[in-house]
Amino acid sequence: MADITRILREQRLFADLTDSELAVVAGITGKRHFPLGDAIFETSQEERSIFLIRSGEVKVCMAAPDGELFTLRILKEGDLFGAMSFIDATPRSATAIAISDVEVLAIDGADFDKLIDTHPGAAAKVMRQIIESIHSIVHQMNSRYIEMITYMWGRKRFT
Repeated sequence: MADITRILREQRLFADLTDSELAVVAGITGKRHFPLGDAIFETSQEERSIFLIRSGEVKVCMAAPDGELFTLRILKEGDLFGAMSFIDATPRSATAIAISDVEVLAIDGADFDKLIDTHPGAAAKVMRQIIESIHSIVHQMNSRYIEMITYMWGRKRFT
């Protein structure tokens, strides 16, 4: 557990935690390994873990109606994913696939729920960082959407 505590201390997600809070969070955090090509989770899967990439890369993708997968994001060391299902306990909205050998730190949603009851201050600090991460993703998506609309609007204007 000392190894996980040291790793967590290096991550922005856990930067606000005291040493004692960090030790508690380390107790519910596990390491997982996924070889190249493995699905970490799939769309519609009812699994509530949140993941922080220690090493490797992950692509997050969605299937088109014809089944073809479209990559939404490529994630790398230090990136967080799986946050939406972790927070709202709904099925996964995308698929996450290891595009190299990947090591992640994972926190299960049920374990985090217990943390909320036993250490609400620590849980609030972690949740604040998760929400900031989601906010950043939404902001990036909005920017890309505006770029796409601007591009399409410009094309229609000149045709």
